[in-house]
Amino acid sequence: MLEDYSYPRLLLAGLAGTLAITLIVLAGTSSASLGVYNADWDGTAEIRSAAESAGAEPTVAQNVSAYEAAPPEQTLAVVLSPSDAYGRDGQAVRSFVRSGGTLLVAEDYGQHGNQLLDGVGGDARINGTPLRDEQRAGPSPDFPRANAVTNHTYTDGVDGLMLNHGSTIDAGNATTLFASSEFSYLDTNRNGALDEAETLRQRPVVTIESVGEGRVIVVSDPSVFLNSMLDRSDNAAFLQALVESHDRVVLDVSHSTSPPPLVTARLLLQDSGVAAFFVGALSVLVVTVALQPIGIVRRLRERRSGRPDSPGLSETDIAASLRRRHPEWDSERIERVTDSLMERRGKGESND
Repeated sequence: MLEDYSYPRLLLAGLAGTLAITLIVLAGTSSASLGVYNADWDGTAEIRSAAESAGAEPTVAQNVSAYEAAPPEQTLAVVLSPSDAYGRDGQAVRSFVRSGGTLLVAEDYGQHGNQLLDGVGGDARINGTPLRDEQRAGPSPDFPRANAVTNHTYTDGVDGLMLNHGSTIDAGNATTLFASSEFSYLDTNRNGALDEAETLRQRPVVTIESVGEGRVIVVSDPSVFLNSMLDRSDNAAFLQALVESHDRVVLDVSHSTSPPPLVTARLLLQDSGVAAFFVGALSVLVVTVALQPIGIVRRLRERRSGRPDSPGLSETDIAASLRRRHPEWDSERIERVTDSLMERRGKGESND
């Protein structure tokens, strides 16, 4: 039996196992910026963890039908810098908000966030111009700090936020929750410096407004929720204040980068009973085959290779096989070889 476990085969099996594990890890994780399954610095996987810690059930929504399934009054829906326009799908979001749901849209320079805000009936819009602050900022003026300017559930215990190359909000009739310092300015020509035509003053970076029976929260920088930014200022406390006020958090990725393949498959199975049934049946079949006795597989392999000394053959069968393979041998030699093979098999030795 040792030949079945030779070093080359063991090495091949090890390499195949390593490759399989690597593929599974890659298929189950994401490297997309702002991805809810990206645990690196530029991902937002911590949002799911924060929701779970606060007792709010996190749901990753690949389709806007998730808005119809969620109880609006108890749900916070989060949209981070959508990469595609919602179009007709915006009707489901609009209905969710007007029925009492809370929608958070975080955007900086894209246009699809503003299109969604327009579709649901919100008044606030992301300006789309870089916000800088050379007096009150983090590592550089591109990381401006913002302070709470309104007493609210979402500002309670949150002294301030830090943005990362964010923008500002044209609030309209929305209430400003957080604003930049009086030393902040919009870098309209994007030259990374304060020019004469650029004005220093406070500007809204987080707003809230009522739309129908619900609320719309706008954040002018999705980077506030990055894994690497949650330890800056009170960004983590702000996220905690948002999720702990709701029983459910819907992370809307329907118009953003798709989740990893394994996650997509799992979400599909959760949504489709038919798909879950067929995958379950296939899994049972695979496991049943895999758990068959090793001896059956080994005997089939030996029978295909024509080995006369298979443990499944009797003494008479072995003798007959030897006669067919060696017609030049006399009866005495066949008997002697047969006895030798039977003796070795009885001792558990290889018959090769």
